Amino acid sequence: MSQLTQATNEEWVADAAAGDEAGALTPLARVRAFLLGPYPTLISRLVLGGVFLLAGLTKLGVPQVFVQSIQSYEMSLPDFLVQAMALGLPIIEVVAGAWLLIGLFTRLAAAVCGSLMVVFLIAMFQAMARGLDPDCGCFAGSSGNPLGHALILALGPVGNFLTKERVGPETIIRDLIFLLMAVHLVLVPTVFGLDNAWRRYRLTQAEDGELVEADA
Repeated sequence: MSQLTQATNEEWVADAAAGDEAGALTPLARVRAFLLGPYPTLISRLVLGGVFLLAGLTKLGVPQVFVQSIQSYEMSLPDFLVQAMALGLPIIEVVAGAWLLIGLFTRLAAAVCGSLMVVFLIAMFQAMARGLDPDCGCFAGSSGNPLGHALILALGPVGNFLTKERVGPETIIRDLIFLLMAVHLVLVPTVFGLDNAWRRYRLTQAEDGELVEADA
């Protein structure tokens, strides 16, 4: 499936390049060709990976803080599920974010992040529809993990905004952008990651094997 997707992407980029040389590339086609290139995925990977890594770090080891955030959405969830989410989600966010940053299991990590974004968006939509005003819970505040909180504060005004955020149109738009980044990473190959190094290694091994067979 990934090979088919990559081949399709390469065909689209090749077609776009041919059209560009012919001077017939439309603005929309130029945008598509740019997004299908590997370098824009590097931006999506670093932004999404950094956000998930920081979000997970701020909640890691302080499940009761995250429990309060989940409960502020006033959803009818079993207590054991809330506790499991408070313990497990920060770990998943940290691992998925780290994988994206180093470019390891990129498509899998992006799919996990995208799935989580869908869950978060559903929670926020239902809260707004019911007239609730919960904390986003994306990043724990000063009561969260000290290391994660220190890293957030190092971001200055952006970090302060993230830790004091309330659910509203801005947070929904932000998470929709993150969801699009995740989809982008699932569909388009990236660069400068461990996945690329592994693929190059496998290709080199295969070529060396073919040379040995040819010499024999």
